[in-house]
Order: sequence, then C-alpha cells, then structure tokens
Amino acid sequence: MAATATVFESLSRSNARLEAARDLGAGAALAVWSNTRDRVRYENTRMHVLSLYLENGQECRRLDRGRITGAPGAVCIMPQGAQSDWEIGGAFRFLHLYLPDAQLRHFAAETLGHAPARIDLPELTFATAPDLATHLCTLAAVQARPLAARAALLDLMHHLLTAPGLGNLRAEPLRGGLAPAVRRRICTFIEDTLDSALPLADLAAQAGLSEFHFQRMFTATLGLSPQRYVETRRIARAEALIADGTPLAEVAAACGFAHHSHLTRTFRAHRGVTPSVWRAAL
Repeated sequence: MAATATVFESLSRSNARLEAARDLGAGAALAVWSNTRDRVRYENTRMHVLSLYLENGQECRRLDRGRITGAPGAVCIMPQGAQSDWEIGGAFRFLHLYLPDAQLRHFAAETLGHAPARIDLPELTFATAPDLATHLCTLAAVQARPLAARAALLDLMHHLLTAPGLGNLRAEPLRGGLAPAVRRRICTFIEDTLDSALPLADLAAQAGLSEFHFQRMFTATLGLSPQRYVETRRIARAEALIADGTPLAEVAAACGFAHHSHLTRTFRAHRGVTPSVWRAAL
C-alpha cells in the first residue's frame, strides 16, 4: 500500500501556490502558501503541522468541524496522524510549520528532562493563540538567518510543550528505556569521545546491554536512535567550534567526522546551510 501523502504533498497537488519554503534541519520545515478556490483533504500528516493564517481566511472552512471558518491570526494544530477536510472559497495566505514528532521528543528529553514515547498535541482549528502566533511570526521573520532561526524554533517548541492548553508534555508513559543513571553515563561518554568513531557496540557496552536491546532502550528514552543522537551532538559541538573561528578541517577532526566534506554534508543536512555560510552568518 502506498504511503499516505503528507500535508505538504497534498497541498502541492492542489491549487495552492507555494510562495516560500525553508528547511530548518532535522526534518522540520517552514512554508508560506496561498490559495483561492479549492478543496483539500489531509488523510495523514506523518508529522505535526502548525498553521497560521496571514491574510484573509474568512472563506476557508473546515468541513469536518461544523463548517467553521478562519480569519487572519487564526492558529491550527494538526497533530501527527490527524485527518481533516477543507474548503477554500476565497483568496488567503497562510504559514505552515512542519515538525517531526521525533524532533519534539528529542527536545523534550534533552531540554525539559522528559522522555515521552510520543508527544500528544491537541488538535486545534482556528484557535486564538496569540503567543503561539507570535512565535510562528518570529520564526518566519528570521528563517533566512540560521542561528536566529534555530533559536526561534527552540523557543517555539518550548512554548508548544509547556504552555497551558497546548502540549503540556501529555505523553504516553515511557515503557522500558534506560535508567536515569545509565542515560547520564552514556551521554557523558558520548560527549567525552565525540572525536572518535563511537560504534553502536561501544555504546551498548557502556550500558551493559546487547546492541539490539540498547538501540531500542536508547531510542525509547531519548526519542532518537543512538546514531542520530551522536550526530546531533557532533553538530552541536561543530557549531561552537565554528563560532570560535576554528578551521573547518580541525572542526571535522574534533567532532568525529571523517573529513571536511563529511562535516559539510552532515552540517547542511541538519542546519540547511554549509559550515562556511553558518560562520558568515555569525
């Protein structure tokens, strides 16, 4: 069976026009759309989608919610897996933020100290949420500046997970996972040896688990696979070294990348720009 289209894919096949798009790294993206007369059905998002109406929207109706209509400043949240049916009767512009569940879970674990198996966001349609709208507008305003965009996205995720009526970390209880002491030991080991290869076998040995069991327990605890987590920590260290003016060849060696081009490819996949562009933005 073919995979269900994402919201972005569904809009791309509709009458909607993509005005701008920006890769925010780690699967997150921002897009500005406009549409006039259309009918769009979202079967499955495969990620969380936040929407902010920028202009008009009074003739945009969500048919499966009693034909309620939008307005400028209205906010919608379509959690991962949500379904909805929309009818557009007039011209309007809107902003979409696409957020992978794994990125939110990783943020919750690393920044807020929670390790949910899945983030449970509320489904909102044409809500009045001025603080969330402000975060979305700020992100849109700085999207072309990598450092500012990253900071704005972190602020938005924090608000999304902690503000009353939004995420509140209402997540499925963690079943299994690494004990807190083991998690701390593994994370410290990773930080201390980021310049090394860090194969899965070495990480599993630190936890005293088989590779298969460690992989599952680590992912359940931190929301990322061990390999993906190590990669994010390498990028975080690379950011700090690049900001300090360290030559990129030395940055690559200090962060465990095989060579300069390996650093460049990985950095661009996470941040949307090369290390050189990132340094210039500083």
